[in-house]
Amino acid sequence: MNSTTTICEELENYMKREGMTLHFFAEKSGVNAGTLSGILNGNRSIAIGQLDRITHAMGLPEGSLYEMFVDECFISAAPHWRRLRPFLLRCAELKKLECIRAILSCLLEDLKQITGIFETAELMFEQGWYEAATIMYESVIESERSNQSERLAMSYYRLFKIHQEEGYKNFKAALQFIPYRHRLPEVYSLDGLVMLTDLYSVKDMWDEVEIYADELCRLAEALYTNLCWKDPDFKPKRPLVYYFGKGYLYKAASYESRRMFTESRKWIAKYEDLSWFDGLDEAGFAEVELYKMFAKANLLSTDIKEGNRAKIPEYISFLEENPSEILEGLITLIESANRYKFFVNEHLERFTDDINQFKKMDKNGWGFQKDNKVQYNDPYHTFRCALFFQKYSIYCFRKGSLTEGLRNTLRCIKFSIRVSSKNNIVNSMALFEFYRKYTTKKQRYAYTKLCKEVWTYEEEFDIDDYANSLH
Repeated sequence: MNSTTTICEELENYMKREGMTLHFFAEKSGVNAGTLSGILNGNRSIAIGQLDRITHAMGLPEGSLYEMFVDECFISAAPHWRRLRPFLLRCAELKKLECIRAILSCLLEDLKQITGIFETAELMFEQGWYEAATIMYESVIESERSNQSERLAMSYYRLFKIHQEEGYKNFKAALQFIPYRHRLPEVYSLDGLVMLTDLYSVKDMWDEVEIYADELCRLAEALYTNLCWKDPDFKPKRPLVYYFGKGYLYKAASYESRRMFTESRKWIAKYEDLSWFDGLDEAGFAEVELYKMFAKANLLSTDIKEGNRAKIPEYISFLEENPSEILEGLITLIESANRYKFFVNEHLERFTDDINQFKKMDKNGWGFQKDNKVQYNDPYHTFRCALFFQKYSIYCFRKGSLTEGLRNTLRCIKFSIRVSSKNNIVNSMALFEFYRKYTTKKQRYAYTKLCKEVWTYEEEFDIDDYANSLH
């Protein structure tokens, strides 16, 4: 297709080549003959829906004429959002990202267009067209002049949310979002703080987790005290009680990470029974019950991490009744066994199927679904799987199962890379080196490939070039 031709010329050439009359093509495309005539004569502008029908009737791939459409309708003439927004949304749907960039380069010459750009980005976000939405939000950020702008804060928040499952990008987006977290509408601030606590827990950066958990607790308590939950316009993504519990849960976890178990228990007690919370609906009561279960799990976990082996049978029964807690439970059991030098083989055998499911994540990618309920396909659970395999590899080495220990070490590295968990990566690489003399050629090859993945974001140094220079 000649890039110098126009849409009308392409259409006229097609009809001439196929020997079609205007009326025949109108019938084939579903575009009114009078409308087609007006378009060809230059007396009528073409709408995106009409362009799509014309493209289809000409036997061309979807969006084939969009570049021409951009040049003819939006570059050479002042765009109107009534026509522009449907086209941008269609570009987002078809991933015609260069068309979006071309339009934005013109729009941003007029800062009055930022409102329209942001509103369109929000529509793209709602539809799940995240690549296009990212381009739009980045344009808002680039052009917004006021640091106090709610629109600016929302753009950083949306980018943080879009990149939630992308490891390095997620962390970068979080750092950009943090200075704007207090400038959001409160319902979004709640979720922003939850995302920050989730992210930093995956990074094993518990000082930061505690900072944002404290902020989450204060905000949730203030909204509850001010009776915001009675306002019909107050519509957070989750019931307000969820954010209460989440803040307390992470406070408890931050103390547990430092083995300050007495302090941890005090915070567990705060979310153990939230039934006093006013304004609970069905979803709210479900959250209360969930936190009650978390509290029981974490109290038992705390006992076992302190070395109380007498609690293990009760904990095993709890895990069997609550399959969603099996991953955390196995981490607790194996961590305690490693720390206090005992073995739990008979208990691990009861969860063989679950351990095999975790191993399948290694082969099948991001995750799997268990019993149509429990999903392990988000960064947090990927991180916890990495931690499980790290502790399980140590357990296997203690038992003398060196081959299985090395397999689990490689699994830990692989999962840790997915969520950019540097602590897990470094610790597991060190573990691999300790046992290198017991490795197979296949394991060493897999390890080298994983080492290369670690360098994905080190653009100033090409590991392959360096390796080749040694030969």
